[in-house]
Amino acid sequence: MLLISKYELEKALTGLSKVAPRKASLLILGCARLQTIDRQTISLTATNLEESLTCQLKVSDAPYGMDTLLQLADVKSFIRGDKRALLKIEPIAAGGVTISEEISGQTLTRVFPAPVAEDFPTLMAGPEQLFDLPDDFISTLSRIAPSISLDDTRKVLHGILMSPEGLTATDGKQLCHVAYPLPLKEEIVLRLPTCLFPANMHGTTKLGITKDIAFARVTIESGNWSWTGKSPSGTYPTWRQVVPNPNDIASKLELDRTGIAQLSSILQRYPNDYAHKLLTLCVKEDSFELSTDNVNEQKVTCHISSMTGTPPTRPVVIDREILLRALSLGHNTFELMEAPLSPLIVTGGMGKLIFMPWRERGQSTETPEQTPTNEPETQQKENETMENNTNATALETSKTETTEQKAPVIPEATSKGFKVVPAPPPPDNYDELLQSVEELRVSIRTINEQAANLTRKIRDQQANSKQREKNVKAAREAIEKLKVSGF
Repeated sequence: MLLISKYELEKALTGLSKVAPRKASLLILGCARLQTIDRQTISLTATNLEESLTCQLKVSDAPYGMDTLLQLADVKSFIRGDKRALLKIEPIAAGGVTISEEISGQTLTRVFPAPVAEDFPTLMAGPEQLFDLPDDFISTLSRIAPSISLDDTRKVLHGILMSPEGLTATDGKQLCHVAYPLPLKEEIVLRLPTCLFPANMHGTTKLGITKDIAFARVTIESGNWSWTGKSPSGTYPTWRQVVPNPNDIASKLELDRTGIAQLSSILQRYPNDYAHKLLTLCVKEDSFELSTDNVNEQKVTCHISSMTGTPPTRPVVIDREILLRALSLGHNTFELMEAPLSPLIVTGGMGKLIFMPWRERGQSTETPEQTPTNEPETQQKENETMENNTNATALETSKTETTEQKAPVIPEATSKGFKVVPAPPPPDNYDELLQSVEELRVSIRTINEQAANLTRKIRDQQANSKQREKNVKAAREAIEKLKVSGF
């Protein structure tokens, strides 16, 4: 029997639950493995076969060789309540544990059956050597994490790129790069360990890399926690090509820190609707002015403390969420280039944030560089498709110009009531492409719905078939019983 703090156990199980699958296909994946390290220390481990998380806890009177499983969901539900209490845990020979707690002089005991510990998945081997990292490594990851992609078709962008140059994350619309000292000689993608953030990790942090023929693994140790996960397969985009050349920067605006805080507070209070999705940025003398689609809304201004280069003469349209993301990183310096469709660089806080402004309200400016794919082959095919579309557009434009040159001009004859009628503007090829994409999305949605209906019908037929087999089997058994009875 071991004695453990109820508060420490609940905190450990909360962190381990971030790794265990919510709806585990195997019962054993919803369990944490409890093992004795010595009489005063135990380890709790959870895994989802892609990553594993281990927590070491201080206990009293832990029996030697204790190795059993805890059902995470059931145990977490049972130990809610007074955090100052002590729990008594005893293993069950058939698998699982019994947990006892004294409440008002009475002992409350509950049994938690589980599979045997020998059936728990074998954990991935750790690295041979761990390197020390700054204590703010986990907090730095948490601040970079919002820039990763959540698109299921871009698995490699679900992680953070670690390289000798630092940490990089992108979702195809924004790119966040932080120069950070890492003991690495080559790049590796860190699968975003969301379990590290709620675990309240603090103290000395260490990093280790394990590579073999199949895949690479990353290990992070911080305090009494240890995480190991597989690196996503695929090639990370060449993000350095997106970073503009410093010599191309035409304007550099540094905003007042006090004004930045007020600006962030005002933008957060805006409603999340279409009228407030995009913000128009203009520079008026020594102020930084933002406006929305709401004509009745007062414009927001922020004082410019310093400016280098030529002031921008054109307005810049920025996505409000990306601007809030830049302000949350502590940035207050905006660097712009002369070309209207050039990336915008925001610095002054943690690292740098690079994103593309919008061409105009309601029209996106995403390019292949800002929406990279995981695999080089896929990216090459997209580039070829875009090149073909560009050539086709140029050909159509040439034909249109030739037609316009050959079209007869109606002479002005005001006496007879005639007037010159200008030729209608050529159709916008981008609108046609957007309409085609929307039609494709509708077709895909229809196919998915039909597939879902077909799946339900198959499952219903499967259930009916099993029920018929049961009925036939029951009828045969009844007939056999009647025959045995002499009928």
